[in-house]
Amino acid sequence: MSIEDQQQTRLGRVRALASGLLAAAGAMFIATLLIPKPGIWVMLARSVAEAALAGGLADWFAVTALFRRPLSLPIPHTAIIPANKDRIGEGLARFLDRHFLTREVLIPELRSLHLAAGAAAWLAEPRNAAAAAAEITKALPLLLRVADDRKVKSFLARTLGAQLRTAPVAALAGQLMQLLMAAGYHERVLDRALDYARSFLAQNEERLLEGVAQRRRRWIPRTINREIARAMLRAASELIEDLRQPNGAARESLLATINEFAASFAATPALAASRSKLLKRPEIQSWISDVWDKVRDMLLGDLEAAPSRTRRALAIAIGSVGEALTADAEMRERLDMLIETIAVEALPWRAELIRFVTEVVRQWEPRSFSDRIEAAVGADLQFIRINGTIVGGLVGGGLYALSLLVR
Repeated sequence: MSIEDQQQTRLGRVRALASGLLAAAGAMFIATLLIPKPGIWVMLARSVAEAALAGGLADWFAVTALFRRPLSLPIPHTAIIPANKDRIGEGLARFLDRHFLTREVLIPELRSLHLAAGAAAWLAEPRNAAAAAAEITKALPLLLRVADDRKVKSFLARTLGAQLRTAPVAALAGQLMQLLMAAGYHERVLDRALDYARSFLAQNEERLLEGVAQRRRRWIPRTINREIARAMLRAASELIEDLRQPNGAARESLLATINEFAASFAATPALAASRSKLLKRPEIQSWISDVWDKVRDMLLGDLEAAPSRTRRALAIAIGSVGEALTADAEMRERLDMLIETIAVEALPWRAELIRFVTEVVRQWEPRSFSDRIEAAVGADLQFIRINGTIVGGLVGGGLYALSLLVR
């Protein structure tokens, strides 16, 4: 059951109780009137019922007049909430502006909440991580199928194609290469490549020599041709060994060349033009479309499977983030500071939020607005009717008893 349904159920229950008490007071008053020779106790009961009926009816009128016209009569100053809907919306917006969306109120409240710590603890719980992953993966099939629409594909192709053609891909690639080289990753890649080349030459020496011999010139003797090939292989092996030496001249020269290439790697007009032509080629577009179809089908199939690997991997990733954040106090503090910064940067936009709240309330239909307010607070207001009926009855009985004492 939704919150709105719960509110309506509670409102109906309390309203029935208030109306029942009012009806009971009316029935008691009528019953005492039918007694031909009422005694003191009957008159006391009549006084209690009469006062309870007056108090209950007065409070019924007051509560009803907030939301609608009692008995649909055009009584002035009734249906107060629907009639003042726009003014209430403006007042709510001003209340938010003055008492919530200020730096003095918002920042201390955010700090007291410790949002990063709460989020970390929540994400670290396996059940919560699995639930979050399940909710995320619920939306993935819809997004994948929407993206498969032809019009959507065409739009994305036009948009992303234009971005790829104009984006400084080469400059970004150059910066990435420089970043990797600063960490020494390029030397590790180079060593791996050299080790592979050395191993390849050693394992395939006879095959390479035989291949060279089969492609020899007829006027060159086979023996000489094999010696030439063997000398070339030895030279290649020696070059690999020189490049493998940590401080070798050949290695230093190659690394310097790679550094220069990364530094000068930038998007030039010729590169942009060639990239644009490449993206327009039908075979490239067909290949991209085919790759997308295969990836989409694979994801859809996995998401529909009972033990979804995507969902499990996402749950593990979410849980890992929560555990890592729980163990890293410095990162939690930085995240809290980031949230505070975002909140402070968003404060100048609160005027737009205030305008948004005002406009939304203004667009609501008055009766609908009144019903929403009544569902939220109407049950509590019905207790005013209940209290009015009970207190009125007690006051009426007390006054009658006082009149007896005076007489």
